[in-house]
Parts: sequence; structure tokens; C-alpha cells
Amino acid sequence: MLRNIKYKIRKIYLDSKLSTKILTFYTGVLLSSVILSAFIYQNIYNNTMSQKVSEVSVQTLYSISSNILSMIENAKNLSKVIITSDEIQQPLNQIASDPSSSSDAESQRIMNTNISKFIEAFPFISSIYIYDSESQRYGIDKMHLKTLTIKDISDANWYQDAIDAKGGFILKLNAGGIYGEASEYKYISLIRIINDIYTQKPLGVFIMNISEDSFVNSYEEILNRYSTDIMILDDQGQTVVDFRNDQPPQLNKLLAENSESSKSMVQDINGREYLVSLLNMQKYNWKIISTMPFDELSKESATFNATAFSILAFNAFLMFLGSIAISRMITIPIKKLLAAMKGVENGEFVEVQIDAGNDEIGSLRDAYNIMITEIQNLIKKVVSDEKTKRKAELDVLQAQIKPHFLYNTFDSISSLALSGENEQVYKVMKALGSYYRISLSKGSEVITVAEEIEVVKNYMAIQRVRYGDIFNMHYEIDEKTTQYKILKLILQPLVENSLYHGIKPKGEKGNIYLRCRKKSDYIEIQVEDDGVGADETTISKILDSSYPASSKTSFGLRGTSERLSIFYGIKNPLSIKSTYNVGTTVTIRIPVERKE
Repeated sequence: MLRNIKYKIRKIYLDSKLSTKILTFYTGVLLSSVILSAFIYQNIYNNTMSQKVSEVSVQTLYSISSNILSMIENAKNLSKVIITSDEIQQPLNQIASDPSSSSDAESQRIMNTNISKFIEAFPFISSIYIYDSESQRYGIDKMHLKTLTIKDISDANWYQDAIDAKGGFILKLNAGGIYGEASEYKYISLIRIINDIYTQKPLGVFIMNISEDSFVNSYEEILNRYSTDIMILDDQGQTVVDFRNDQPPQLNKLLAENSESSKSMVQDINGREYLVSLLNMQKYNWKIISTMPFDELSKESATFNATAFSILAFNAFLMFLGSIAISRMITIPIKKLLAAMKGVENGEFVEVQIDAGNDEIGSLRDAYNIMITEIQNLIKKVVSDEKTKRKAELDVLQAQIKPHFLYNTFDSISSLALSGENEQVYKVMKALGSYYRISLSKGSEVITVAEEIEVVKNYMAIQRVRYGDIFNMHYEIDEKTTQYKILKLILQPLVENSLYHGIKPKGEKGNIYLRCRKKSDYIEIQVEDDGVGADETTISKILDSSYPASSKTSFGLRGTSERLSIFYGIKNPLSIKSTYNVGTTVTIRIPVERKE
């Protein structure tokens, strides 16, 4: 069974077109290469990703820690500038020496004005408060001014720590609770004792509050970049910045109690794997906890992955294009050659144009074209010989026609001369001279339409002398056609046929119409009469070149048709429409050639 299937597949492949075989082979190689390359790349990538994932997480925490430390450092330097300024030192010194001046309105205005400058200049500060030695409050708050819940600022639970800092600062969540605000509104308070810059005597307390939002804004770009959730705990284990999304309480507790400087682990949180990391900020004994979706880490290398797969796909695409190009290089020339060979079956002997070098296909092309050239030369020789033969036959036919016309014309002239019709003799002789002058046309085979019409007018003028008033001649000529060249002496046989085979047999006066119109790429000429007409059998004999010509079948029409066919290389250049006892219309269509 399996053997039969293999045999059928092999047979289908062998019976396929050459292009299909090449594409099938290259596609198999391409798919194998792509699958193997993707497998190797994915293994290397997974191993590298596992090693680097922890480093990425810890580096993120270090970046956040650096931003927070930088903001606190800025707040510390700013606090130094404020508490050492004269606008703060002088009022506080005055109050220390004279406690009764604590409520002085001017002192409050000066200090509040000075504080407001810094509030406006530094967006991360939400409020600044200064308390003098009498616990009198000075300050500016972007939200609302806070009121102490303790009697004296020195009663604050952190006051001694601030004293022990010896001019340094301490950090407390929500100012250590001295304002008793709700826990959902969080801020970090930078607290320091204001000392006299000369005596180092305590003059008051400085509190600068930094909102939770300011902390988040300092590393918000990192959070958005990694989709990371952050919690910050102070040295008392209190939450400075909480997770934006709910996290398992046991996770927070586990990391909060960890004393390692940094640590990372993978935890399942609500059915999704997270990389959980911890960083201890040794300087303030704060802890930063981050949770990062494990699948978000792959986004860091998304560009690299996309580039790698793009290169792989691009190479695969190039290989595919290469297979198509090779296939086309071989099959297209062969298809062109086959098409040319099929054309030979239909009588089309055209050389094939194939863009090939001196390879096997080029040699095949050259051999085929040599064969076609020989065939074309043979055909041209046969056609040329046949044209020469037919031209000789036509020359004999014309020689038979012209003397007959000339004899009749001379007879008419003789009769007119004997009758003393000298003026008529003059007109006939002039028409006859013009007729032969234009007909001969210095041996040229082509004349203009205007000259050909002039031949007809001269001929009919002579015939009117001979036959009298038995016909009327009408001309409908498009002036656009008069300067085009046509084969000479093709209209005279047509009007002659209308006169002799149409009007005369009718036995009464008739009309002959000569029309000439310009079409798109040819000139249409019609000669119409209202004579006796002809039946279909007679018309068929006139148009059938295999039927012997005679006067009864109008050898003038037959000769005109053959001359047009040979000269212009067109089949059936002449058409006849006739109705018995109604008339005949002969139409010819001639390719245009403008006179230079």
C-alpha cells in the first residue's frame, strides 16, 4: 500500500511541468531550512531569556531607586536653601529672643511669601510647613493647610529623632501622623530641625511634604515600559506607595520580611506568572517591591525577535524568488519556443526572440530562427515569382483594353470633324490628352485621389461625346481625401462598368454616382448606378478569380480587384452590392498614403 502511494507520488512529480518540479524541490529545501533555523533560534532565545530575566527586573528596581533617591536628594538640598535663607532665619531668631513676636503678621507674610516661591518652582513638593519655637505654623499647601493634632510640635513622636540627626533630616510617612489625615492620602515628609546658622541653636522645625503621586511620577515611564506594579515600604514597614493592582497579602509580607539586598522569584498570581523582585534601599532602609508579568519581559526583546524572524523570512523569500527566477529562466524560453512552433502550424513564420546567451537554449533558438528565415525567404521567392507572373498577365489585359478605347475615341473625333464640330473636337482631344497624361504619370504606379478623379472626368467627357445625353455623372468627394495617393486607373474601370453594363442595357437615361470618403485608416470609394443591376451568380463570377474572365463577367472589375489585392497585399479589396433592375454599388477600401 505504502509502496503504491510512493509510486503514485513519484509519477505525479515526474509528469509535472519543469517549473513545478523546480519549485517543489526548492520549497522542500526552504521549509526544512526555516523549521530547523527557527528551532535552533527558539532554544537559544529561551535559554538566554531565562538568564537575563532576573537581571532586567533588578535593574528596573535600581532605576526606580535611583529616581527616588535623586528626588529626595533634591528635596534635601532645597530644604537647606530654605532654612538658611535670611527670610527664614531672621524671623525665627526674633521669635526665639522675643516669643511675643510669634504672632507678628509681617513675619508670617515674609516667611509665607518666601515659601510660596519654592512651592511654585518645584512641582514635586505638595506643601512646606515651618513651626517656630512657639509651635506657630507658617507654610503653603497645594491641597489645604493642615492642622496639628498635638499641642506642641515638640510632642511629635519623631521630634527626638530629628534632634539626634544633628542638622540632618529624617523621612516619615504622613509626617508621622501629627496631622491625623486619612490613610488613603499619602505623602512622605522630609523633617529637619531649623538651627541658627551661627550658633546652631534650634529655632524651629521644617517639614517638606512630597506626595505619593510625585514618587510614582518619578518612575512612571519605567512602569509603563515594563507594565510593572510597584510597592514602596518605609523603614517602619509602612506603605509609602501601594500596588496599583491587588496582590496577594502573603507575597507582600514575605518580601517585606526579607533582609537580602535584592532578590527575584517567579510567583503565580491569579493564574498569571509574575516576576516578583525586592530591593532594599540601604540608605533609608526602605524596600521596593515590584511585580512584573512574565510575558511582558518578552516585549523587551520583541524588536530583536522581529528582526531575527524578519531576516529569516526575508532569506526564505529570497530563496523562493530564486527558485522562481531559475524556473522562469528555463521554462519561459522553452514556452516561447513552443508558442512559435505552434504558430508555424497556423502559417505564422516568425522568429522567436529569447534573451539567452550561448547556452543550450541559445543554440536551440538560433537553430530555430535559421529555419524560419529560410522558410520566409522561400515564401518571399514564391510570392515574388507569382506577382511577376500576375503583373505580366495584367499588362497584357491593359494592352487589350487601351487600344479598344482609343479606336472608339478616334472614331468619334472623326465623326465630329466631318460634321464641322470643331469645338467638340477640341474638347474631346483635350480630354483625351489629359486622360493619357495623368494615366501615364511618368511611369508611376500611384497618383493622388484628385488626379484619379480627373482621369474619370476626362474619360466620362469623352464618353458623353460618344453616347450623348444617356447618363448624368454625380461627384460626392470629401476634400480631405484628395491629397492621398492611390493605385492609378482603378476608378475608370468602375465607372466604365456602370456605363456599359448598367446604364446602356437599361435603354433609358441613368445616373452614376462617384463617392469618396475618408475613414479611420482607409479611403472608401463607391461607384453607384441605377442601371439594370446583376444577379448573385454574375457577381460571384466577377469576384471569383478562379473563374475565367470574359466581357460578360466584366474583366475590368476583375482586373481592378486583382491589381488592388496584389499592390496592397489585402484580400477581397472590392465588394459589389447589386439588385436586379434597381442598380449596382461597387465599394473599394484603400489604405491611405498621403502625398508628400
